[in-house]
Amino acid sequence: MRNYSDGPGQSFTQNLSAVLADPTRSRNDLSTFFTRHWGDSFVPTQPVPPSKRLARMADASFESYCQAAGESYKRYQAVKRALRLSHVEGAEQQGDERQDAEDLPTIFIDPRFNLGDSSTFSAVFTVPANDSLDALKQTLSGKNVIPATPLEIAIDKKPGEFRDYEALQNRLEMMHDVVDGRLAGKLVAKTDDFWQVVRSYSGLQEQLANALQCVMVVRKNLKHVDELVCDTSKKIVEVQEKYEQKKNLLAKLHDIACLREAQSTVQMMLSQGDYPKAIECIETSLDVLSKELNGVTCFRHLASQLRELYSVIGRMMNEDFTSLIQKELGVKPEAGTMIQAEGELSAVLLGLMRMRKYSFISVLREEIVEGVKSVMRHVIKNQILTSGVDLSDFDPSLTQLGEPVRRMKHADFLKTVRAVMDEEFYFCKRLEALQDILLETVERAHPSNRNGSQDVIIERLEEAKIIESDSDDETESVSKSTGSGGFVSGSASNSNATATTLLSIEVRSDAFLRRVLPLIAEFGHQCAQQRISRLLIARAKNSSVTETTSPTQLSECIALVKEYQSQCDEEGWYSTQNQKVGGLGRAINKLSMDYIEKFHAARKVRIGNMLDTELWKAADVSIEDQHLVDVAIETGKLRNTKRIDDGPSKKMFKRTGSSTTIDSGTSVSNVMQGIIVDEESYVVVGSSITMIQVLADYCEAISEMPSFAQDWNSRVIELLKIFNSRCCQLILGAGALQLVGLKTISVRNLALAGRSLELVCRFIPMVHDEMDKILPEDRKSLLRYFKQVEGEYRDHVTEIAAKLITVIAHYTTNCLGMWDVKGVIPSPEFQQICRHMLKFHNGLTGIMPRNQIETLFRQVHENFKANLREHVIGMGITIQAPLKYGYATKDYMFYQQNLKNMESCRDLELESFDDIMLD
Repeated sequence: MRNYSDGPGQSFTQNLSAVLADPTRSRNDLSTFFTRHWGDSFVPTQPVPPSKRLARMADASFESYCQAAGESYKRYQAVKRALRLSHVEGAEQQGDERQDAEDLPTIFIDPRFNLGDSSTFSAVFTVPANDSLDALKQTLSGKNVIPATPLEIAIDKKPGEFRDYEALQNRLEMMHDVVDGRLAGKLVAKTDDFWQVVRSYSGLQEQLANALQCVMVVRKNLKHVDELVCDTSKKIVEVQEKYEQKKNLLAKLHDIACLREAQSTVQMMLSQGDYPKAIECIETSLDVLSKELNGVTCFRHLASQLRELYSVIGRMMNEDFTSLIQKELGVKPEAGTMIQAEGELSAVLLGLMRMRKYSFISVLREEIVEGVKSVMRHVIKNQILTSGVDLSDFDPSLTQLGEPVRRMKHADFLKTVRAVMDEEFYFCKRLEALQDILLETVERAHPSNRNGSQDVIIERLEEAKIIESDSDDETESVSKSTGSGGFVSGSASNSNATATTLLSIEVRSDAFLRRVLPLIAEFGHQCAQQRISRLLIARAKNSSVTETTSPTQLSECIALVKEYQSQCDEEGWYSTQNQKVGGLGRAINKLSMDYIEKFHAARKVRIGNMLDTELWKAADVSIEDQHLVDVAIETGKLRNTKRIDDGPSKKMFKRTGSSTTIDSGTSVSNVMQGIIVDEESYVVVGSSITMIQVLADYCEAISEMPSFAQDWNSRVIELLKIFNSRCCQLILGAGALQLVGLKTISVRNLALAGRSLELVCRFIPMVHDEMDKILPEDRKSLLRYFKQVEGEYRDHVTEIAAKLITVIAHYTTNCLGMWDVKGVIPSPEFQQICRHMLKFHNGLTGIMPRNQIETLFRQVHENFKANLREHVIGMGITIQAPLKYGYATKDYMFYQQNLKNMESCRDLELESFDDIMLD
């Protein structure tokens, strides 16, 4: 052991073996350790010779310098040590521990090291089988602080034998010295901290003594303050508590005194009709009983009695409300008054709302429905009595008024509808006044519950149950009842529940009540719409009424409905566009579509019957029909006008030869009548004149009901096609032979059919122009069907003309086939041809205009020339055979002369026989 001194009063002892085993020392230091300190060659340090350039200093000055510099140096060393410790404290705490143990055998630093374990014992004391597996050489860093000595290496031991004792002992002792030295170094490093704690202990004792003295002074002062301030304050608080207790006791005694008189007070308020105050008194009494006076024996039965009285008041108010609302809605008030018993009604409503009994909404809904019915019945009965309808079987006490309504004249019916609409509108205005009273009352009843979270949740749940089904029903009903044109254009989707749907739900919250109350007037309006719709439909059920109703009359009814809806819209009784489409709008749409269907079906039947019974003879034209055509040509509008000129009612337009005159009385049997259109005479069958009348009916309907222009368009096109196709079947298809018993389809029949189609085709552009005025721009494409059907008519007329040419060509071809040139001039065949030509001409004359007959005969002549030339060439007749050629020329000249004698063919340019043969 060796003693080291680090200064006065400080020393420590270090183990010699630890010094020699210190790994931080170099091998040279270890080998010269003893020689340098204690060897023979030790030589004391030589003193430094004094410098001539430095002056000598006294010992006292040096000691003063050392003292001053020593203090600074000590502070420097302390700061340096603190910084070093602060920077590497963590690293040293882990690194040093790790460094101290990294070069030691892991078997000795294992916390489970136990020599009693056979494996541990064998690893320490026996020679391992492989030198690399020696437990004394295995370290964490791979370096061994005490390597094997040369002696241990020189000893040859077999694996499994015990190690050499002396070598193992020396090695373990060296390891022990190394560990001992490292522990001593750590103790030296912590010496300064230990002495610093020792030096600060005495100062800490002094500070604790001073603090103890201060605490004693503070406690003494606090005790004095407690006596002067706190005790006085505590007495004041105790006095206040006693005051409050006595005050509460007095209040409870006052409550007890009031509760004793609660029932009598409530009875007095009920006798005065002041339901809100009676309810408030009961609620306050029950609240006091459940809170302040809970458990008071003398009042143990009062709570149940008050609750029973509370429920009785609720029933009384429901009955009073029912009677009041029946009185209000069942009797028309005086002029200038909307609600008669406003004060009584407000008191009852306020009481019901204070009790949160909202069943009065369902009562109000039922009474509104009954009120709407009653108003309508009353108005209709009065109108029936004043309309002049046969009242022999009418009983005013009955509620079934459909049959008398259907027997009304149109003017009386319109008057009835207007009266019903006016009364229902006034009834809804009264409901609006009632609605204002309800809204004002709910504000007075629950002024602070406008946005209660619980009520809002209940309202959301109630709405969620109905919105989806209500939206589906509204959409389905609109799609079923709205026509292609539509009374109200558009179809809005319903995102909110309607007034009818919301009012049909039981009201259970104040928030939902606030939601449905603004819909009272709208609900009444919807009920009124339903009743008016039933009134309109009830009259339409009578087929005779529908047949006699004109488009003008129906348009008057539509205009009346539009006016009523406009008034209701101004009042804000349509919360959504879907509600405006629904109800009355759907009813008028349905009536209009039914009317259009019946109108169209009746005209189809009429035209069909006319064509099926048509004898295909020229029809007489009445002055009304001629006037219809004249007005249409003059104004450009096709209308069924009833106005005629002065004179006998049976004047007929007749055509004699090429002139047109007017005679009185019936027509002459040999005179063909015709209708004049723009100075052109049309001799036609009766069905074509009927078709013009029907087209005039459609034009009137189109102008009177422009909202349904698309429906009218499709139906008038259908009717035009039916007339054209049916004429084609009867004449070109010879269907008239079986239907009316015609023996054959004559030239006259063909000519009448062609002129009849031309007459109808003449008025198709007028119907087109009528439709063009009212069709919206996005529907103008529908007008193409008029062009299409007009082309079909013209094609049909062309086919009839071709048929006429084919008929005469057939006769001429047959006669030419039998013609033989002989000495008879003219030949019988050419005489036959001329007779057929004359008969053909006479059949067309008086029906077709001269220019058309001339055109037909020009084509007939062209066909005859071709057939004649072909036949002559076939017989071998040429100019070289002058006799036969001359006979043929004479026959052709006879044909020319007869053709020129026909009135319509005088202007024809006929070639000579030579020209025909030389072509």
